[in-house]
Amino acid sequence: MRGKQPVIMRRQIRSIVSIVGKQQHNRETRSKQSSGTIGEGRLTIVVVALALLTFLGILSETSLNIAYSALMGEFSISADVVQWLTTGYLLLLSVAIPTSPFMVRTFPTKSLFVTAVALFSVGTVVGALAANFTMLLAARLIMALGTGVSLPLLTNIILDKAPFHKRGMMLGLVSLVTCAAPAIGPVFGGLVMEFLNWHWIFYAMIPFLVISFVLGCATVPDIRHGEKGYLSVPSLVLVAVGLAGIIVAVSFFAQWNGDWRFWTVLVGAVLVLAVFAAVQLRMAHPLIEVRTFAYPGFTFGMVILLMSSGGVLGVNFLLPILLQRGLGHTSMIAALILLPGAVVGAISAPLIGGALKAHFPPKFIACGFVGVAIMDVAMMLGSAHEWSVAVAYALFMAASGFVLVPDQTHALNQLPAEMNADGSAVMNTVQQLAGAVGTAVASTLIAEFAGANAAAGMSQSASYVAGFSTSMWVFFGMAVVGEILALLMFRFSKRAV
Repeated sequence: MRGKQPVIMRRQIRSIVSIVGKQQHNRETRSKQSSGTIGEGRLTIVVVALALLTFLGILSETSLNIAYSALMGEFSISADVVQWLTTGYLLLLSVAIPTSPFMVRTFPTKSLFVTAVALFSVGTVVGALAANFTMLLAARLIMALGTGVSLPLLTNIILDKAPFHKRGMMLGLVSLVTCAAPAIGPVFGGLVMEFLNWHWIFYAMIPFLVISFVLGCATVPDIRHGEKGYLSVPSLVLVAVGLAGIIVAVSFFAQWNGDWRFWTVLVGAVLVLAVFAAVQLRMAHPLIEVRTFAYPGFTFGMVILLMSSGGVLGVNFLLPILLQRGLGHTSMIAALILLPGAVVGAISAPLIGGALKAHFPPKFIACGFVGVAIMDVAMMLGSAHEWSVAVAYALFMAASGFVLVPDQTHALNQLPAEMNADGSAVMNTVQQLAGAVGTAVASTLIAEFAGANAAAGMSQSASYVAGFSTSMWVFFGMAVVGEILALLMFRFSKRAV
C-alpha cells in the first residue's frame, strides 16, 4: 500500500499540473483575444501613418536648421534666440511625453491619433503663415504637442498589437522612417531656400499630413484594456521642471561658459527629478511607474540608448560643420555627401529588427558598439578627406543600426505587459534627452576646440578640421562605455527575444 502512495501522488501532481496548464492556456488565449491582434499588413499601415508625424517633426527641425541664417536676418534676432526653435520644441516634447500613460489608458486610441494630427496640422499652418518669430516659435511648440501624443502612441500600438517576435521589425520600420528625416532634411531645406523661401518648408508638409490622417483613420486600432488612467498635476509639474532644467542646462552650457549658472540649473533639475521619483514610489497611481527601472535589462537599455542616440545625434551635428566650415562645401554638397550614410542607416534598421527573433539582442548591441568605435576613429583620421568621411559615416550608421533597434526592442521586452505604456514613456523621454544632450555636447566641443586652434594660429578651415578630430574622442569614449554596458546586459537581462 505504501508503495502505491508515490504513484498516486505522482498522478495527482500530474493532474494538478495539467489543470494549471489548461488554466494558464485559457488565460493566455483570453489575453490574446482581448488584445484584438490585427494583421501584419494593417499594423504596418498604422506604423507608417504614425511614423509620418514623427518624420515630419524631425524634417521640419533639420530643414529649418538650414534656414536659421535667413531667419536671423529676416527677424533681426541673434543665434541665441533662433535656437529656441529647436530647444523650445524639445522642452515641450519632454513635458508632453510623460502624460502618455494616462492618455493611452484613458482616451480612445483613434481619438488620440486624430488629436495628434490636428495639433501638428495647426502648427504646420501657423508656421507656413508666420509673419514674425513669435508666430514661428508658437508653430514649433504646437507641433511638439502633436509629436508628444503620436510618438508614445506609436510605440504602445507596436507593443500591444505586434506579435512578440515581430516587435524588432516594427520598431525597425519606425527607425527607417525617422532616420530618413535627418538625411532628407538638409537637402530639402537647401532646395527650398535656394528656389523658394522658408515658408514652403511647412507648406510642403501638408500633403503628407493628409496621407497620415487618411491611413490612420482607416487602420488605427484601440489598445485600451479597461485600465483607468490617472493624472497627477503635481507629478507632471515636477517631471516637467526636472527635464526642462536638464535640457536648458546642456543647451546653454557654451553660452554660460560652464559657470555657476550651468551647475545650479543642472543640479537643481537632478534634485527635482529625484523628488519626482520618490513621490511616484509612494503613489498608488503614479504618473509614470518608475519601478520599470527595477528591471536591470530595461535600466541598462535606457543608459545604452542615452549613449547611442546621443552619439549618433552628436556626430550628425558635427559632420555638416566639418564639411562646410572645415572643407569649404556648401550646405547642399555637405548634405549630399552624408546622404548615402543616412540611407544605409535607414535601410539597415528594419533588416536588423527582423533578425532579432533568431538572436539574442545584446549580441547585436555589443557588435554594433565595436563598429561605432572603429568608425569614430576612422572619421578622426580621415577628417581632411570627403570620400573617407562619406565611407566612414555610412559604416558608422550601419553599425549604429545594430545598437539602436535591438536595444529598444530588448529593453521594452524586459517589462511585463502592464508596464508597456510606462516603459514607452520612459524610452521616448530618454531619446529626447539624448538628442538635446548629444547636440549640446557636440556644439560645445567643436566651438571650444576650433576656437582654441584658431587662437593658436591655425586658419579657420584647419581649426575646424582639427577641432572635429579632437571632439570625436568624446564620442569614441561613449562607444566604449556602451560596449561595457552591452556586455553587462548579457548577465543582467532575461532572454526575452
